[in-house]
Amino acid sequence: MTYQALMFDIDGTLTNSLPAYTRVMRQVLKEYGLSFNEEQAQRTFPMAAEQAMADLGVAADEFDHFQARYEAVMADHFQDIQLYPGIEHLITTLPASVKLGIVTSQRRNELEAGMQPHQAMMTKMAVTIGADDTPKRKPDPLPLLTALERVHVAPENALFIGDSLSDEQTAKAANVDFGLAVWGMDPNADHQQVAHRFAHPDDIGRLFKN
Repeated sequence: MTYQALMFDIDGTLTNSLPAYTRVMRQVLKEYGLSFNEEQAQRTFPMAAEQAMADLGVAADEFDHFQARYEAVMADHFQDIQLYPGIEHLITTLPASVKLGIVTSQRRNELEAGMQPHQAMMTKMAVTIGADDTPKRKPDPLPLLTALERVHVAPENALFIGDSLSDEQTAKAANVDFGLAVWGMDPNADHQQVAHRFAHPDDIGRLFKN
C-alpha cells in the first residue's frame, strides 16, 4: 500500500544518539553514586525516562531533578549527535503528499534543541510530538494517535518507523503498521509485529517508487 503518513522516532531512528546518551548518563548517574556501563546503556536507551530511572535504581521522587540534570548535561553534547547516513536525503526527497512527523519520548525542549542543527529536515515535519505534549507516553498509543489526528490521517494509512520494542508496541496499540529501523535497533530485541524491516533509509523511499 501507499502510506499517507510516515511518523518517526528520533533516538536510534533519525539520530545516532546512543554514544552521547551513554556519556551523559554516566556523568549524571555518577552524581547519584551510581555506575553506568555499556550493557545498561543499550538496555535503557529505548526506555522512557521514568522507566530508565527505575531500571537503574534512581528513586521516582528524584525524577524532576534527574531529568533537569540530564538535559543540562546533554545540552553540551547535542553537537555530538549526528543523523544516520541517508536520513536527511530521505526526508527531503519523499513525496510532498506524504505527511511526515516525529513521535518521541524526548521532552519538547530536548527535541527542539537536539534537532536545531537539522533545520532543513525539520521544516519537512508536519507534526512533532514530545513526551510532554500528551498525558501518556510511548508505548501508550496516545502520542502516535495524536500526531496522526493533527495531520488528518487514519491509523490504517500510516507507518510508524522506530528502532525499539517500545516503538513496535506503540504502533501495534495504535493499529498502525510498524517499520523497523534496523540500523539503530537493539541487537537483542525480538521484534514480532513488523510490517517492514529497513536496512537503510533508502529502503523507506523505495515504498513510494513505482
